[in-house]
Amino acid sequence: MPPRLEPPGYPDVVRTDEDRDRFTRLYDDLVRVTGMSPAEALVNAAAQFQLGFDVRGAFEKRKRRKRVIAGSDGAALGDEGPEPPPSLDPPGS
Repeated sequence: MPPRLEPPGYPDVVRTDEDRDRFTRLYDDLVRVTGMSPAEALVNAAAQFQLGFDVRGAFEKRKRRKRVIAGSDGAALGDEGPEPPPSLDPPGS
């Protein structure tokens, strides 16, 4: 994977290293994926940054949720298994 494109500057709202990384991801994505010019991407990345947008890298892992054990039978929530098929017998038989 080629290195990320670094923006030529950062707006005042970018203060921490984490903010710089997020802004760089936005800028890189706008230039490479959408094909914006660097100047146009810089303006759009600033607007998207302030709105809370983020771009995850293609190979960054996301946290997975752990299953929660419910009851004493050890079944996980949302893992009750398939429902039994409906009875084909007429009612009252």
